[in-house]
Amino acid sequence: MDEAEATLRGLITEYQRTGITRLPPEQRLCELVGASRTTLRDALSRLEAAGEIVRRRRVGTLITAPTRAAHAGSLAYPVDLILSLSDFLAEAGADFAVRAVTIIRETADADDIARLGVDHDAAVYRAVRLYEVEGRAAARLEHRLPASIGGHQVRINALTDGITTFLRETEDIRLIRSDHTITAEAAGEALAAELEVPPGAPLLVIDCQLYATGSHAVATGRLVFRPDVLCLTASADPALSASRRAGTFGLTALTGGRPAGDGAGGGVPGRREPVHS
Repeated sequence: MDEAEATLRGLITEYQRTGITRLPPEQRLCELVGASRTTLRDALSRLEAAGEIVRRRRVGTLITAPTRAAHAGSLAYPVDLILSLSDFLAEAGADFAVRAVTIIRETADADDIARLGVDHDAAVYRAVRLYEVEGRAAARLEHRLPASIGGHQVRINALTDGITTFLRETEDIRLIRSDHTITAEAAGEALAAELEVPPGAPLLVIDCQLYATGSHAVATGRLVFRPDVLCLTASADPALSASRRAGTFGLTALTGGRPAGDGAGGGVPGRREPVHS
């Protein structure tokens, strides 16, 4: 390992500690590393071959391993990647488990008809999973999806953890987009009990619609996180300057918070595009 590679590894370690998951542009990296472009590119190629970084056109150089951000000790889940929570936690090396899985077959409601494009009397599945991370309740993930996709029945019994992985590996559906809104809300009694927090405790919520091909979503979701265990981060938004710190979204960065059970409030709308599988 040469000096440039060693310096890059040190820089990556420093970025990981602060929740930054993208390296600066090449010119800035040359200044930070103190190396020529040729030497820098050679070092980056070795790190990419080792799986420590990945270079994406129009996105930049990403640090591939999810890391624990310095935000009250919680893990930073990237909201700009289509990445299941199970896959994220596994890649981060976190000790986690799915405490409970509940699957209910229901008749489509008005939201299902509008978002999933199903008929008014169609069957849909509501799947709820409770996660724990390092022994603490961490998240409640609820997804809704049609009971039948592409003319065949969804093999819902295979849905034990990540919805993204389930759709890709069981249903052969690759997601290409996720439209989402992030809000903060106070825990109602039911959520407080499930996530083991006091009623009224602040929670982070992602309401999302997952798309493959076609104009309608293949699944919708409502993801609720305990921010002291799992917070949210932006890791690879092409609209951001590559040298800007991504950091984590604290509760103060979110707007339109609402108590659980109320109508939809404002939030931070966004769109997730996959930058890795």
